[in-house]
Amino acid sequence: MMLEKLRACWGFSPTVDRNVTRVEGFLKGKSFADLAQEHSLSKTRVRQIIEKADRLVGGGILTKAEPSSPRSDFMVAYPYVWNLAEMHRLGSVTPHHFFAELERAGSLERLVDKMKRLPWCAPTTRELARLVWLRERGKSPWPAMKRSSVAIVEPSYPADHPERGLRCQFALEPALQELAQRAAESGWTEDEIAYALFELAGARLTECQRQF
Repeated sequence: MMLEKLRACWGFSPTVDRNVTRVEGFLKGKSFADLAQEHSLSKTRVRQIIEKADRLVGGGILTKAEPSSPRSDFMVAYPYVWNLAEMHRLGSVTPHHFFAELERAGSLERLVDKMKRLPWCAPTTRELARLVWLRERGKSPWPAMKRSSVAIVEPSYPADHPERGLRCQFALEPALQELAQRAAESGWTEDEIAYALFELAGARLTECQRQF
């Protein structure tokens, strides 16, 4: 159960399976040094992985287990949310917002009811809630989110090319301009839009840095 909960709570990460295997080894009595040697990592790196796992599941690996939180319980109940968000390109931050809203609502039914009454709430979180409801109930509670018509140019440089980052900015700029324009048309000020984009970019960067 501990490992299943950990897998559900880890979120977006290409190394989930490997990290869960390392935690499993630790729970079976292997030391940091043993795991470091087995997986060709430093002991510091292994400790970081185990400590993160302990935080995600609310203790029980390194520290004393705390009572399970509603959010982590929901993550276990809906473990496919991360893959669903990735499949539909809703962003790595959206599942966190979804589970936060789900925790506040108390149940998927209440969350969907709330979003029916507040259709202007965060579109990607709303879309993820719609997809989860569709998967659970077999029907959609509202129409799918309207996608942008702006195409994103694919990268033409290898991953290690020095200009790849700049080219990515050029590729995203049209979509960003459209997003800002739509937000302005909905009544948000330029300052609010700029600050929101800054905060969202920072949150995405932080999430990427947390992934091992």
